Amino acid sequence: MNASRSLLLAAALAAASACSKSHGEEPAEKAGGEGTKDFVRLDPGSAPHDFVKVEPVVESAAATSVSLPGRVGFDEDHTQRVASPIDGRATGIPAKLGDKVRAGQPLVELSSPNVGQLQADLQKAASDLAVADKAVERAHKLQAEGAIADKEVTQAESDQKKARSDQARAAAQLKSLGVSASDPAVNVALRAQIPGVVVERNVLVGQEVRADQASPLITISNLDTVWVQADAYEQDLSLVAEGDMVTIRVPAYPGETFTGKVGHVGDVVDPGTRTVKVRCVVDNKAHKLKPEMFAKVDVQNAGGHKLVMVSAKAVLSEGDKSIVIVATENDVFRSRRVEVGPETDGQVRVLSGLRPGEKIVTDGAIFIKRELDSQ
Repeated sequence: MNASRSLLLAAALAAASACSKSHGEEPAEKAGGEGTKDFVRLDPGSAPHDFVKVEPVVESAAATSVSLPGRVGFDEDHTQRVASPIDGRATGIPAKLGDKVRAGQPLVELSSPNVGQLQADLQKAASDLAVADKAVERAHKLQAEGAIADKEVTQAESDQKKARSDQARAAAQLKSLGVSASDPAVNVALRAQIPGVVVERNVLVGQEVRADQASPLITISNLDTVWVQADAYEQDLSLVAEGDMVTIRVPAYPGETFTGKVGHVGDVVDPGTRTVKVRCVVDNKAHKLKPEMFAKVDVQNAGGHKLVMVSAKAVLSEGDKSIVIVATENDVFRSRRVEVGPETDGQVRVLSGLRPGEKIVTDGAIFIKRELDSQ
């Protein structure tokens, strides 16, 4: 039935076009060449006119949705990448890949002669501080008796501050390794600072590790929440704001959705892709979302932005271009190029090329385009 109707419409359009040409009812021809036109006119009473539906373009201020490509990643606020602050050799790895660990639990055990050097540094710093304290005390007594210049007192106080700073630094280095200044052992343990799951391990027993190596030895992350990094094109930025609710879909679970919200919208446009990074914080208590999964991110924007939305049937593809058929006075139809966004629920957002109040063909546009192409 639909095929018969399409054939009937095409034949009617051809007849209407021939009739229009024979009676000279068309508007002025294009300036680009003789015998070519960029319009088609339909008689109000002709058969093709009955198959064409024309509707005005309107603005919508309702909550809008935009779909963005994305990728699942770690929640960096709850992720620790463990590196060694000293050179040494791995003697044991209590944490295995996939293990759940608690804060303070040993992850990697190291043997390092540098521990002894750090202990010596702390002992020396403590001795220097004791000497500096006595020097300041003596300087203050001599100053009270007028037997010393003020600048000498200032120098003594400055030496005391430096000695105190050196001691604090040396003590902090040993504390980070869990070793005291008097502990004779050269073994130290690198510990978890947060609870989570061991998701990466790049160290083996017996491996030499360095303080300046680029890759972390172990990565742990709390996967109860994940970040989904989405890419928003420039024309979609007005539809994305911090706090907007998002719906996440991944190929691994067809028909299942995960909810979250926009945590941050990037401040820089990638010059290669012309996109801005949008960080979404997503609940993942079941740990179904895995880092590096591809995802589709639907952002629900409740800001009430006014948008030009048209039926997806009204937008036609012409190579890499999108066009609509605009209806003007006296039943004259012309094609016009437009810039559009992604389709959502049968509607397409028009980014440029149409104004509210203009009339376009929503049904039968393909037949009008066919008639225009045949001119």
